[in-house]
Amino acid sequence: MNLAASIEEAVRQFPELPAIADGTISLSYREFHARAMALVHFFKREGIRPGDRIAIRLPNVTDVMTLAYATWWAGAVFVPLNTRFSAVDLAEIVKDVEPRYLVLPEHDKQLLPLTQLPGFTTVLWAEQSSDTPQHLNHIVAQNREPSLWEPMEPRKDTDPALIMYTSGTTGRPKGVIQTHRNNTAAIQMLGNTWQVTRHDRFLVSVPLFHVGGMQTSTLAALALGAQVTLVPHWRAEDWIKAAAAFRPTIFALVPAMIVDLIHWAQTHPESKPDLSQVRMGLMGGSPTWPAVVSQFHALFGVSLRELYGQTELTGLSVTYRDHDPWRQRSMGRPQSQVLDAAIYESDDIIYPLKPTVTGELLFRGETVSPGYWHQPEQTRQKWIDGWFRTGDIVSVDEDEYLYYRDRVDDMIISGGENIYPAEVEAHLTQLPPIQEVAVIGTPHPRWGEQVTAVIVLKGEETNKEDLRRQIDSLDALSSYKRPRRIEFVPSLPRTGSGKVNKALLKQQYHTI
Repeated sequence: MNLAASIEEAVRQFPELPAIADGTISLSYREFHARAMALVHFFKREGIRPGDRIAIRLPNVTDVMTLAYATWWAGAVFVPLNTRFSAVDLAEIVKDVEPRYLVLPEHDKQLLPLTQLPGFTTVLWAEQSSDTPQHLNHIVAQNREPSLWEPMEPRKDTDPALIMYTSGTTGRPKGVIQTHRNNTAAIQMLGNTWQVTRHDRFLVSVPLFHVGGMQTSTLAALALGAQVTLVPHWRAEDWIKAAAAFRPTIFALVPAMIVDLIHWAQTHPESKPDLSQVRMGLMGGSPTWPAVVSQFHALFGVSLRELYGQTELTGLSVTYRDHDPWRQRSMGRPQSQVLDAAIYESDDIIYPLKPTVTGELLFRGETVSPGYWHQPEQTRQKWIDGWFRTGDIVSVDEDEYLYYRDRVDDMIISGGENIYPAEVEAHLTQLPPIQEVAVIGTPHPRWGEQVTAVIVLKGEETNKEDLRRQIDSLDALSSYKRPRRIEFVPSLPRTGSGKVNKALLKQQYHTI
């Protein structure tokens, strides 16, 4: 069934309730639907066919979702592009996905050469007011119909609804296919897990070109009749202001955002918003250390809970249910309503999960992508016997709570010992002078690899030699896990998804 039908149901039930806002535009469900129907009318008039791709490269603004809804309604495939992708990456993606339309903000006119690539048709403009024929506002004004219900294009559950390109750390971005059923299952699962109702208010600062902003927040909220406020560009000050005005009940943050908010609250204590109405404060994207979580709770009064997901899993796949007891450093439990989870260890698939087992996390089920767009070899490598390989090492306790250990390709082998960087990072971030740290393996003539810590300090006044001595005497870490090499940097490099780019760090420190 067409994914658009999930949002249509909320439109029919709650037409006058507020649906989505971005600080500039605010739309009720009826207004949101009417704008989308004008775009559907335009797409059909222009000959959009089922399966055609419509790509966008926009920040978190309301038109991302009106375009998505209109694209699905017309039977096309929605392709949200990372605004941090380079022009080289974007050119590769446009050649790969061959969109009929590419929607850009007006300040992206330097990307017009992309329109000359084979298979590409037309650019549309968004964000600014304009009367040009290729501007969304003009298109909507010219295509409003007396009827608000254009015929919806039928789609099968297995048909692609989205192609989401992962940033990756090496190689070109991969287009992850997500079907209509992948997404409707994700909506149903999230509503069941967090008991979402029309009374909930989602504050969304994670970009909509990621599953954390799209499936795990905005799409589910709109399909379930809740209200969404988008933060167009990340700034801690903007989030604080939006939270104070909007009074969210649910929000999700990535670690860098959490750190930014802590720093803002410490330097602007008078500006902290009242978050007493929040019932779910969530964190994901990469591990968030306990010391940071404790700081956030002390400053904002919200106990953050972990969530885990990947683009290939259509977002959320491990988290806490509404009333699950929290366990320190656990990601929560697999979302068994729609997924089976297993562990891959020594070429064996361990299913069902068993306590005390550690290995690579696998998933199969309704929210698992069928594969990568135009990349059959990559698909074969990541799917084994129907299971998707996450590339993440986890351990399991007696109640099936999962604990993140590390990435398969980040594990350090030093002197024959396996060392998980995430464990070392968790202990280092408890030291007061350290703001942020990335632990990697670098070459060592005797041990093969050595544990290397790349550290961002909180202040320039820190005595680095004293800090080195503190690290070398950490009793909580076995001696072979303690960093043998320490590098101090002003900031850590990040990928397009905001994660620390460890591949780049390994390149930088490989021969030094």
